[in-house]
Amino acid sequence: MLFDRVKELSKFGEIVAGDKKEYSIVDKIKEFFEEKKIQTYIYPQKVLFWNQKEIEIECEGKRIEAVAMPYSPSINVETTEYKVIKLNNLIEINKYYRLYKDKLLIFSLDNYMRKFVLKNGKLLSHLPQAPPEVPAFYVREKDLQNIKGNCRFYLKSEFKESTGYTVEAIQPAKSEEKIYVTAHHDHWFSGEHDDLISVSILPELKSDMYELHLISFTAEESGCFFSSFSWACGSFYYLKNKKIDGVKMVISLDNVTPNAKYYVTPGLSKYFPKSVQSPSAYSDSYNFLKLGIPTVTISDTSYPFYHSEVDIVNKDENFDPLIKFLNHILNSNIQIDLEELKNNLLSLKIPIELKVVALNLLEKNKYNELLKFYGSVLDFSTNVIETYVFHKIIGLQKAYSESYVAIEDFEEFLNSCENEECEKNRKKYISYLLNVISEEYLSKLENLF
Repeated sequence: MLFDRVKELSKFGEIVAGDKKEYSIVDKIKEFFEEKKIQTYIYPQKVLFWNQKEIEIECEGKRIEAVAMPYSPSINVETTEYKVIKLNNLIEINKYYRLYKDKLLIFSLDNYMRKFVLKNGKLLSHLPQAPPEVPAFYVREKDLQNIKGNCRFYLKSEFKESTGYTVEAIQPAKSEEKIYVTAHHDHWFSGEHDDLISVSILPELKSDMYELHLISFTAEESGCFFSSFSWACGSFYYLKNKKIDGVKMVISLDNVTPNAKYYVTPGLSKYFPKSVQSPSAYSDSYNFLKLGIPTVTISDTSYPFYHSEVDIVNKDENFDPLIKFLNHILNSNIQIDLEELKNNLLSLKIPIELKVVALNLLEKNKYNELLKFYGSVLDFSTNVIETYVFHKIIGLQKAYSESYVAIEDFEEFLNSCENEECEKNRKKYISYLLNVISEEYLSKLENLF
């Protein structure tokens, strides 16, 4: 049944938010829920639709198969001024795209086609930003040898405002408390692990204890009008336009395999064995966390075919244990372990007065209010986004010693100093900012008493 559902959804092909095909896949998802007698709703949402309409790369008379990175603008040029980059992992793309912002770039990782959204403006910002000005392409590794000499790069791409659709199915229960379980139906290539298997799992979930909200979001992969938070756009605007309350927790299924890990907000670890006690910024659950709701993201970050043309679910993959486990959780009396967040706060290198006030708030059961202080930091030395309580302080501390750090909805720090005087002044500036931000956090915390 599960395998058949995935293949039914996969037949629609690649779905970009706002695609004409999106309503067809949404209608099929709605049908899955209605077969289980679950009340289902569809919500339209404005999105930015991007489409690669035509593409051609030809070098010295030889054509090379390629895909454009999403949000690439159109181009038609013959040139020798381009740069070929062999990646270690896909998430390096925007590191190089920003480093060589005036170059036409050709990326490759392996012999599978892959896609990754280009970002032009300040990273980790929710604001709309300027579109990418230069396209970037991806070719298979075996074809890199043919990218040489004078090449013609032709791309006809399309940008337009369109409408995406989010599906929400609601199962009532005795309790007024709610649990949200989310997935997303937009996807690159076949997208069967990311994220059609998750969409297919949703109708199998049930609870006698909690009102269940089972959601398949639009615009998780792209759609946010060039915001550098290009992902989780559908959930961001869903929460902006809809008041929710009484939510016990949110579980996000995103890029799921039988080897997926659990990334949890401190307070929930005891329910999820071998979990990583840190919420993930890479899924729809993160937007719920910013509202003070504890989250769990189930994802396989080491899945080798991420965003590739061979993201295919096989019959021998067994997701029954995951479904059984989720239904067990959804029928458990979930109690937040405040000690976990307390220990997390104690481990942070933040000003002692800030730590004391935060711990006092926790003693007064302000757990959900403290979760609103979570944010993201991108350290380019690791190319990984990590989440922290009081993230601006942690980010500034990293910026003090690291060469490049981006801090969510705040600032980017690039250490370009070439002499001792410059470095000394840079550190003075960061130290000053640390004091300002610490006082800002302290004032917000004290207002919660």
